[in-house]
Amino acid sequence: MPTFDSILVTGNQTINQNLHVNGNETVGLDLQVNGNQTIAGHLQINGSSSLTNNLGVGGVIDAGDSVKAATRIMALNQPTLPAALPVVQQLLYYNPGVLNQPGLVLTGTSGNQYVLFIDDSGGTPNLAIQMI
Repeated sequence: MPTFDSILVTGNQTINQNLHVNGNETVGLDLQVNGNQTIAGHLQINGSSSLTNNLGVGGVIDAGDSVKAATRIMALNQPTLPAALPVVQQLLYYNPGVLNQPGLVLTGTSGNQYVLFIDDSGGTPNLAIQMI
């Protein structure tokens, strides 16, 4: 397998098998990998990135705009209950009204989309839902 200190691609790059990067990878526009991609360091994408299958991240995904998933975004670690007793709260429902409300967007069984967010305007945090 050839080894290079650096590779400069001025057009598009398509990899039909696997790509392994032992350091960092910076993508200025688009990178399409049809196999697997392994990056030991950091991945920075200045344009857009599309994944057909899975993205495994051992750390944090930091997105300046949106992270979209066709099915689920999951936290694999099991939560730990705090030592204190829970305070009974309610789920607050807001009719549509705030455009581009930040939060977790989920699709309901009817096909409508909803955004989940925390409303702590009353001093006590409540889980809130708003139809988009």
